[in-house]
Amino acid sequence: MTKKAVNQKKKTIGMLGGMGPGASASLYNKIIKYAQYKYNAVQDFDYPPLVIYSLPLEGFDETGIVDGESVKKQLVQGVQKLESAGCDIIIIACNTVHIYYDIMQKAIDVPILNIVNETKKKVQKAGYNKVGLLASESTNQLNLYQNKFSKDGIEIISANKDQQKIINAVIENVMGGNQGIEDVIALKSVIRSYVRQGAEAVILGCTEIPLAINQTDTDVELFDATTSIVELSVDFSLGA
Repeated sequence: MTKKAVNQKKKTIGMLGGMGPGASASLYNKIIKYAQYKYNAVQDFDYPPLVIYSLPLEGFDETGIVDGESVKKQLVQGVQKLESAGCDIIIIACNTVHIYYDIMQKAIDVPILNIVNETKKKVQKAGYNKVGLLASESTNQLNLYQNKFSKDGIEIISANKDQQKIINAVIENVMGGNQGIEDVIALKSVIRSYVRQGAEAVILGCTEIPLAINQTDTDVELFDATTSIVELSVDFSLGA
């Protein structure tokens, strides 16, 4: 672990959140925990500067994107606000909206970390060739992960219609702060189905899902998609 100098010039992280707020709060907490783990952060000045814009996104629900044009416009405005606020790098606390990643990136000069690309790197490093995906309905329908991973020979097992209904219900429970043991049981049933189909690990490809299930709940390796962008953004800020 590395200890950085107190007077180090830190770069500012921008987080586009609100999709939903609980998932964004969890991502922020992961930033704090990673700074403590990697950089021995204790005092306030040990942590990375961070600007959070919690976007009350319209045209979006537990299934994902409902009104694409509206969502796209709000996202562009959101990343522009973070750039105007002086952010040096941007992370987005939502997987699904990365379908508009190129549009958002073209709208600003500040780099935006791509949660799908960075998660793929983690899976590749682990050497897995076939993984399950727990994600929103829109993320699945748009083949957001499938398209990216297949280019590198990694097969994605995604939810069928009935399983997607289960996942949607869990996401909605998390959005309202009502997740519980029933959600863990429901997600574990989907994971077991993936394993029977040959999945070697499972990606938590929706930022709400890690609030419902984590590695302590299953022996199957879970890849929380937010982990990669948390680590990269903090390292960028603190100069690792």
